[in-house]
Amino acid sequence: MRDTGRARVILALLLLTAFTLVTLDYRGGGGGPLRRIGNAVFGPIENAAAAVAEPIGSFFSSLGHLSGYKRDNDKLRKQVQDLQQRLRLTDSDRAHLASMEKLLHLDQAAQFRIVAARITAVGSSLGFESTATIDVGSNAGIKPNQTVIDGDGLVGKTLSVGPSTATVLLGNDVNFHAGARLEGSEQIGHVDGGGRRPMTFTLLDSQGDIKVGARLVTFGDINNRPFVPEVPIGHVTSVEPVNGALTRTAIVAPYVRFSTVDVVGVVVGLPHPPARDSLLPPKPTPAPSSVARTVIDSGFPTVADRSTVMPAGPRP
Repeated sequence: MRDTGRARVILALLLLTAFTLVTLDYRGGGGGPLRRIGNAVFGPIENAAAAVAEPIGSFFSSLGHLSGYKRDNDKLRKQVQDLQQRLRLTDSDRAHLASMEKLLHLDQAAQFRIVAARITAVGSSLGFESTATIDVGSNAGIKPNQTVIDGDGLVGKTLSVGPSTATVLLGNDVNFHAGARLEGSEQIGHVDGGGRRPMTFTLLDSQGDIKVGARLVTFGDINNRPFVPEVPIGHVTSVEPVNGALTRTAIVAPYVRFSTVDVVGVVVGLPHPPARDSLLPPKPTPAPSSVARTVIDSGFPTVADRSTVMPAGPRP
């Protein structure tokens, strides 16, 4: 009975003390000793619980963005792969790719049916000095006497054809001949390979006019064999004197560089002839002379403008 009475007294004292502390803490604006004791005792426990709960909450909140992250990663991964592939390209690979792009551009403009090929060897064969071997043949629809082009223009024509390779007569061979027409006219003639000498153009009309810079395209043969029409050939660099000859001759700079040609296309079909002169490259815009550029930059009136700024009447 004594222990029970003593326990009751102690419990009453503890309750009274607690009530007193709560009252003092409340009156002190929440910054009293009870609040500090509670923070000291329970603060570490709250921080530990928050440290555990925060990653879990972030994990569940990120689940909604998971698909977006995956798309971004896939996109970045593809960009990295493309960049790595480009870095692996050698100079020859880049040149090969550029040649293919130019060939495709010309083919799209012409609407030719072509079989793309790569030159595997250049030399002399079949009694000709300038020939090339390409890596396609009859299995791909190649036949003798078909036009061979690249992205710049006329390369030559096919000679002999095997199942998987063919021999091409290049346009710089001395035995090469092709009908040609002057741009923007009906004047026709033929171009001839010069071997170690330049290519020439012979105009069949001795009274016809050939100007330096004039551009040439293929005239086209019957049934488009061996040459289809409108393929760019080159431009005139000089004209030889007439000297009573029945024809006129000019020196031609071909568009194709026969020593470095790589990717070619063999024309195996021509559904529709190209528009006249449509395959020639754009003409370069001539730059103004230094004098004209100085006048324009200075703001002084040009010859054409002087009549509008100079006073009328007799000059002194």
